[in-house]
Amino acid sequence: MRVHGKVVAFCALAVSVSECSAFATPKASPAFLGKTQRDMYSKADADMAPVDALWEESSSITVQGTTLRTCSLPVSVDKAQLMLKSEGRPLTSRVDLYHGPDYIPWKCGVYTENGLTRPVNLVVPTPLTGNTLAMQNTGFSEFPFYACAKVDAGSPRLDNFVKKLTDEGSAKLVQGGAVSTTPFDPSVESVQILLKSDTRHLKARIELLNGPNNLKQSFEVYSSNGYKRPFMAVINTPGDGNVIRIVNTATLEYPLTATVEPYVVASADEAAEEGLTWTQ
Repeated sequence: MRVHGKVVAFCALAVSVSECSAFATPKASPAFLGKTQRDMYSKADADMAPVDALWEESSSITVQGTTLRTCSLPVSVDKAQLMLKSEGRPLTSRVDLYHGPDYIPWKCGVYTENGLTRPVNLVVPTPLTGNTLAMQNTGFSEFPFYACAKVDAGSPRLDNFVKKLTDEGSAKLVQGGAVSTTPFDPSVESVQILLKSDTRHLKARIELLNGPNNLKQSFEVYSSNGYKRPFMAVINTPGDGNVIRIVNTATLEYPLTATVEPYVVASADEAAEEGLTWTQ
């Protein structure tokens, strides 16, 4: 049995306006879980749905290498939940939020070594009006990927997610130029991340490491206002030895707060069935 939060889907041209839910927030943030803690994370929520189900229900597009796709968002949309994946090949992309013809208040460069086992899942806050979502495949023509999206019109759930993760999660202050790392138990199959600031610029790099400096996935995010437009994502963490590393790439005058929590956790019985891990 697994716990699934409310995960995102992603499209770029055919964006349907529907009520989407934000990520569920656990009550604690242990790096290494005991049986009692693992069982707590394994309590099922009937309102939660797996990522694959959301992907199948959503319209998706193929984004070829070096191509750009854009989509104008309706006025009522205040957030977009995005998902990118490939057929197991590397995935590199840039997601920009345009407000007006040439102003980009939020942008994110993404990389994943394997777009099938570690797809890209993130939420783009889209307050105010006149927003356009632009997505570019910055990889070669041999590396297309698939994308789908759902947008949320007039729902307070994004604010509720930020509030819950802020109140119940373990937030950490990361000064400009500083590095924060969080290791996770092998039973943690994915983690949720929230980065925000006190209305100042937010500039950071988020990395998933599997082993010493073995980069599996990364995000390069910039936000002109880290309070109105925070960074939120869910990262798959299959296997063991996973560490989330957050680097505040801004100067000392621009600190940020980072909250990193388990998202999907295997039950105690499932973890026991996996047995021991042997070296090759």
